[in-house]
Amino acid sequence: MHRSRVLVFGLVAAMLLSALAAGCTGQKKAAYPEKPIELVVPYAPGGGSDVLGRHIADIIQKEKILPQPINVVNKPGAGGQVGMSYVNTKKGDPYVILTFITGQVSGPKTVPGAVPASVFTPIARLALDEECIVVKIDSKYQTIEQLMEAAKQGEKAVSIGGTAVGQEDQMVTVMLEQASGVKFNYIPFDSGGEVMKALLGGHIDAAWANPNECVSQVDGGLAKVIAVAAPQRLKKWPDAPTLKEKGYNVVFEQFRGIVGPPEMPQEAVKVLAEAFKKLSESQDWQTRYIEKNALTSAYQGPEEFAAYMKEVDQLTTELLKALGLIK
Repeated sequence: MHRSRVLVFGLVAAMLLSALAAGCTGQKKAAYPEKPIELVVPYAPGGGSDVLGRHIADIIQKEKILPQPINVVNKPGAGGQVGMSYVNTKKGDPYVILTFITGQVSGPKTVPGAVPASVFTPIARLALDEECIVVKIDSKYQTIEQLMEAAKQGEKAVSIGGTAVGQEDQMVTVMLEQASGVKFNYIPFDSGGEVMKALLGGHIDAAWANPNECVSQVDGGLAKVIAVAAPQRLKKWPDAPTLKEKGYNVVFEQFRGIVGPPEMPQEAVKVLAEAFKKLSESQDWQTRYIEKNALTSAYQGPEEFAAYMKEVDQLTTELLKALGLIK
């Protein structure tokens, strides 16, 4: 009888130790993220999305906002579709995220079989970006009036470069065409960096660029902003008039944010959203990214960003239909 009691007590003790060990194991489980996060930029180096991605990676690591680094990987091509397709294959993976802009909502609508914006998981909106018309510093078109007057000479009279087909730069081009009655020779490139290279190389007459895509060239005396498609003049370049000032009812802004792959775990979404909120509130971010690049700080969390993207989706669908780019 005594031996039986000892055996029972021994079994109970073993079970308790096992349960305790399991509990301890659960407590010791490392919190997300346990390894580096891959941030895919679906455009070539030098463009606005690349600038965004590299500032995110640098400041998050510098200020220790996350316990693991964010590594930027450029996957350019097909107007962002190469990178978007790659992230789309990472279903449920919390260690792959994607820079996201307005053109990645509108662009796929014009390409049969393209990956739509709706498949991705919204994480955070970080900024709003205005469109600028930029010329080479020694261009024969030193004002928006001169550029528009030249464009009246015919459809191929003035070439203007932009990023991709069916995205922001092409949409704002057509908006300006409709508002003015002229027709530009729109030349698409894979990134804002390539657009600026073409402009400085004399291959195009003018370019559409967000401030962070042209700020170094303008500040360096290589290029000049002659107009902005913003509600008001930019503090960065107060001498550049708005298109509305010149009689063209054209206002177009794009968002810059971060999304994840389809079915990304909500735990990871929450952690990243909080990290991006801290990032957006940091002085380093506000000074080095927002102010330096003439952006508008505009953080939104996952739910707000999801609702906002639905509005952008509806707006760009209507705009693209009105412009004859989709049916």
